[in-house]
Amino acid sequence: MSVLVDDRRTGLEIGYAATDWTNPITFDDYEQAMRDWSVQTIVKNSQPIGAVYRKGDELHVSILPAWRCQWVTKGILRQLFNRKKIATQVSAGHDYMYGILERLGFKQTTGNWMVKEQNHGH
Repeated sequence: MSVLVDDRRTGLEIGYAATDWTNPITFDDYEQAMRDWSVQTIVKNSQPIGAVYRKGDELHVSILPAWRCQWVTKGILRQLFNRKKIATQVSAGHDYMYGILERLGFKQTTGNWMVKEQNHGH
């Protein structure tokens, strides 16, 4: 079972390692770029496997390659999607994510942005 843990440092380290960088940056630059973001660690079987980044309505997830397609649970999705509006971008080379996000209720907006809006009470 995957769980979200409030461990910013581990989340940053795992997220940095898990990101498929188009334009690689140093860890220090990455840490500086993430200074205004909420960062949580995704843990499965007591092992950190990814990171969740939030800033306002924006949400991003980075998963270590060995754990991709093995980390999602309904419980994690409920925690990730517990807001009225969620926006995310699909990274270059990850076009398969459009279909996955659409099945989860996201709609493509401008460019590679996907948005999910909750209709609470319906």
